[in-house]
Amino acid sequence: MTGWDCPLCGGTRMGAALLHGDVLSAFMLNPLALIGLLTLGVLGSLWVVEAAGGPAVRLPRPLAEPLRRVRANQWLVVGLAVAVVYTLARNLL
Repeated sequence: MTGWDCPLCGGTRMGAALLHGDVLSAFMLNPLALIGLLTLGVLGSLWVVEAAGGPAVRLPRPLAEPLRRVRANQWLVVGLAVAVVYTLARNLL
């Protein structure tokens, strides 16, 4: 509608590049989505290990306590701000 790339533009091409094993091209197509996908993959793997009876992996207490105090709507605002900054950066630079 605007002609600008959205934060997820290039995501399909990034996925195709990953399926072909080309991580560098995937990163160049959409670094934000790739980092998010990798983060979700690591967290999902840790959850599966814990659910299967393995050890629970937790953040160190000095790092975990401040993160627990952040409310869900604050995380949403941070996510939206990252998306807006990323959109502006990829379209204006």
